[in-house]
Amino acid sequence: MSIGTVEAAIRRVRKQLDDYNRDDYGWSYNETATRYILIDPVLRALGWDIYDLDECSVEWPMPFGKPIGRADYVLGNSHDENVIVIEAKRLDVAVGGEPRGFENKLAGYTKGMTNGVAVLTNGLVWRLYELDSTRRALRNRRTEKVDIREGYGSISGSARKLHEWLDKDKWW
Repeated sequence: MSIGTVEAAIRRVRKQLDDYNRDDYGWSYNETATRYILIDPVLRALGWDIYDLDECSVEWPMPFGKPIGRADYVLGNSHDENVIVIEAKRLDVAVGGEPRGFENKLAGYTKGMTNGVAVLTNGLVWRLYELDSTRRALRNRRTEKVDIREGYGSISGSARKLHEWLDKDKWW
């Protein structure tokens, strides 16, 4: 997909967030709502068909073989390999600072993966971790933090970073 498609998704997510933050809705974000309203539109804009089980599994036992938990999303490639593992949190969970406990959980999900990306997100802040064959902790790997909230950088810059790391065409 194009960077423009990702930019449009970020604009939609920002608008939806503004709409649901209005007092008259009395909206309470839980993880399911965060995924549906904030995360799914961005993944679709990046080219992933989140309804195709060949591309995306949700609540998938990870790591493969001896699961320690269920990853919120596991995105695969055309060779049937897991390439992106996403741990989603409620909107009100801070993932931007020092998310050590969340990193440990995500690291457990990616055990044995020698290529790909691990993602920790609350739908607005996306922490991206490069996976490789080293045994380094997630916090010691190449990382990127993308914050799509208004006032935290340009939409085009955020879209470019998400596209660089997570675009389906790169992984499929």
